Formats: sequence, structure tokens, C-alpha cells
Amino acid sequence: MKPAPRRWQPAGAPALPGFHPVLGRVLAARGHDARSAAMLLDTRAAFHDPFALDGMEAAVSTLRSALDERQRIAVYGDYDADGVTACAMLTRALRRAGADVLPHIPNRMTEGYGLHGAALDELARAGVGCVITVDCGTSSVDVVKNRPAGMRIVITDHHLPLAPQGTAPRLAPADALINPKLPGSTYPFDGLAGAGVVFKLVQALEEASVIPRGSAAASAGLAALGTIADMMPLAGENRVIVQQGLASLVELTGLSALCSGAGLSLPLRASDVAFGLGPRINAAGRMEDARLALELCLTDDDEAAATLASQLELQNRRRQQAVSEALAQAEAQAAELDQDAPAIVLGDPGWPMGIVGLVAGRLAERYARPAFVVCLDPSEAKGSARSVPGVHIVRVLDAAAGALRRYGGHVAAAGFSLEAGRFAEFRDLVSAAVAAEMHGAQPVRVFAIDSDITAADATPQLCRELALLEPCGQGNHAPLLALREVRVLGTSTFGADGQHIRVVLGSEGGILEATAFHKPKLAAHLPRGRVVDACFSLELDSWQGQDRVRARLRDLRPAQAEPVRLAAVS
Repeated sequence: MKPAPRRWQPAGAPALPGFHPVLGRVLAARGHDARSAAMLLDTRAAFHDPFALDGMEAAVSTLRSALDERQRIAVYGDYDADGVTACAMLTRALRRAGADVLPHIPNRMTEGYGLHGAALDELARAGVGCVITVDCGTSSVDVVKNRPAGMRIVITDHHLPLAPQGTAPRLAPADALINPKLPGSTYPFDGLAGAGVVFKLVQALEEASVIPRGSAAASAGLAALGTIADMMPLAGENRVIVQQGLASLVELTGLSALCSGAGLSLPLRASDVAFGLGPRINAAGRMEDARLALELCLTDDDEAAATLASQLELQNRRRQQAVSEALAQAEAQAAELDQDAPAIVLGDPGWPMGIVGLVAGRLAERYARPAFVVCLDPSEAKGSARSVPGVHIVRVLDAAAGALRRYGGHVAAAGFSLEAGRFAEFRDLVSAAVAAEMHGAQPVRVFAIDSDITAADATPQLCRELALLEPCGQGNHAPLLALREVRVLGTSTFGADGQHIRVVLGSEGGILEATAFHKPKLAAHLPRGRVVDACFSLELDSWQGQDRVRARLRDLRPAQAEPVRLAAVS
């Protein structure tokens, strides 16, 4: 199998009037009219009523009773950044109300995802009378049904209810269940992260005077981090959460220390969280134990925060090395697959289960096919899946439910486990299900160009205009711009191991400096004097009072040579 062919898809719509010409073309390319563009750029958008979420009244009532009765409360999270931030957020908010709160994060390696009966028994022995789940629990029917006697359970989640083999979804019989993805939900926005759902619960608890005023405002930074790190669409209410949360995120001692360790400067952008903070929070659960990241999000001690941030930095480096090694092995396996295989389904007993999702994401992007990557542990093989547009990954796993022990997730990403001996059966089932979902569509990696520009257009002012689209990320990507027929004036490498390259591109209109990360071999394709087309996003780099424009390369090709491509940049 070879990487999927790539196609540049230029925008054809005329610029939306009333804006900077390039911004107007970007807005038009994304289908906006004057009204929707104004809504997108409105920084005064309001939150929806938290009590419009089904189950919210019951959740607030249950927690009010637990606090009135001075019950010990456990917040049961997940080991990824979404679950960790949601767990920390609710723990901090309830402690502000004087509650005795025990945060609990399962271990990815020994327990796995979701709500576990053994953990509930352990919490009951620790004196817990009320458990609130965050980012899990919707389909934990048997676990909730068989909970310890007298234990109250409130579930907050955003994962799709499971429907194996087309059956009706079964929902956990909790005292309260809040999930905007539930069938029949009328909540105006269903794209909340697990941290976003918990943020709505905090808003409702504050509105009902169960917790002190200001608790929701103090929670926005964690909600923003979880939303971005879980790759939720930065549209609708998520934009409001992230806009407000980015400004307050560094007010938390632990996250401020993490920003310093990652070399991030203020003001933070969504991309800083996506590529700087999120991976470091996730590294704890991927490499060892997510409780380390949870402690960082809970601490208010400067010295402890610095120590924890340093430990997370080390784990993130270990995570990067593990991904690099596993990806190289997975690429070698993928090269042996048939070119017409509808899905990439790979397994190896040596791949750490904490990084298989990252490997699956890289493969899905490179080959434009859904990827299923499995750690073939003989006791229980655990894997992650990443999809491509047009393939609903949970529906695919629904079709393979007979071969699985557990599974769950979103439209584009999911986790699962199975017996290692059933891997071949699983591969055949998901491959057939993916083929049915793709309806004969051929894999292709599309670069949707928002606007062409000239080198002279790439100014600090343009960067400021395009910054009106922030926060940019999933569902609202940074504008993808194209520069045609520019000459390579020089290349150089940078980074500790020379793994990144810097390219200087020039034309009669000016010069643009561009960077490509983790692509050291790209320099061989860019001899001085070569004429290329480039597509990229623009960044404004401010240093010692000076503003400089840089481009983050996404793709390169020989100028005016549509059928021939250089190596993909990202």
C-alpha cells in the first residue's frame, strides 16, 4: 500500500464583502454568508441554559442531597486529557462548596477505559456514597445496575450510546444521566467534550446555589483545555468555552507551570493547547498513570506544580520516542497491505497500548483510510481507531461487536478491546464494514485551499485579520493559503536532532519563511532555485517587540504540475 494521492481543492467563491479581501475569501470558501460570518466572529456569544440538557435537574438534585447529607463524593474520570481536566474541574468546584471529594482516574494499562464494578466496590469501601462519572458511563448498564447498595451514581458523558448489531441503545440506569448525544436530546449543541458537559454541570450547580458563585468562571480554563485536547469541533458553544477559557487557563498554578515548561507565551492560542499542553497532559495516561496530570491540575502550590510539570515533560519525550518507533513499524506493515484495502488494521504485541491511538491517527491521515491499531496483549488486546470523513467509526465497531469485549467512542475516534486470538476475525469484520460505509469512494487526501495569496500579502496585518477566526482547530481549521510559483531560496534544519526544516521562499512580491516539523527528508526535494507551489497556514511570531510572519507548511508540489507531488509535509 502506498500513501493516498493528494489533491488541492481551490475555493471558487468570491470574497465576502465587508472584510479584508483574504479573510473575505476564507469566509466564503467555508460557506459563510454575512449573517453566519457575523455569528462566527462574535466574541459576545452567550452560553446555552445548562438545564436544557436532559438529566441536569436530576443531577443537581442528587448532588445537592449528597452535599446536604455530607456524603463522601467520588469524581470518576478517564485517563485522557478530556477526562483528567473534567475530573479536576468538578473536584475543584465541589471542594469550593466544602464537599469531601475523592477524585478517581482508572489506570489505562491495568484497568482500561470506562466504569468498572471493582472500582465502585473499592470506592464504597473508602466511604464513598455518591459517584459522578466524567467522560464515561453512558453504556455501562451492568456496572451501574450492580453498583454497591445505596450508592448514588450521576453519569456525565459525551460518547455515543452503543447499539451492537443495530439494536436499540441501552443506557445505564443511573440516578441521573447527562449526555448531549442521547437519542431524542433537544439541547442546541451536541458537540461538547466530556469537559464541556462537566462545565455545564458546574454552571447548573452554581445557578442552583449548590456551589459558590464564580465556580463556573474558575472552571473555564480546564474546560477549554479538555475541549481542544479531545479534538472537539471549535464551533457553537465550544467556541464560547474556549474563548473564555484560554484567557483564564494560566490562572491555575499547575497549568501555568506547564506553559512555562513548554515554552508557551501569552496570550495562548488554541493551537498552543492542542500541540503544547494537551500532549503533555495526555502523556501521563499514555506512558504511566494519569493521576500525575490530575495532581498538576489540582495543585495550587508553585513548587509542586514545577516538579509535576517537569515530570510530565519527561513523559512526553518518552511518548514521542515510543510513537516514532511504533509508527516506523506500522508503516512497514502497511506497506505490505493491498492497495485496495478499505481499512488499515494492524497489530503488534510490542506496541504500548497508550500510543496506539496516535499511530492510528497518523496512518489514517497518510493513507486516507480508517485505521485500527492494536496492542496484541495475549490477555486482552486493546486498540484504537481513527476515521476519515464519511466513515462513522462507532457504527463500524457496532458491526464487529460480536468479536469485541468492549468498545466506545465518537464518529471519528474510538477505543476497543478483544481477545488476541480473534484479531483476524476482527480485521475481516471491520474491513467489510468500512467498505460498506465508503460506498466505493477512493481514498484521497484533500487540501481545501481557502485562498491564494502572494508573498507580498503575507504581512502582520493579514495575520491579525485572520486571527479573528480564532479559536482555530477541529471543525474550524486555521486558514489554508496557497502561494504559487515561488522559488526556493534556501533550506536549513533545526531542532535538537535536526528533525525540522526551515525553507525560505521568494518571488517578485517578497520573501516568506516557512517551517515543516518532523520532516527532515523534505530538504532533499527542495534544492535552491526550484520553483514550487506551497500551501500553508500563517503565524505571527512576536519577539522583543518585533512582529514576523512565518508559514507552517502543509504541502508542496512542483509549480503548475498538478499530477506530480512532492512528499507530503504533514
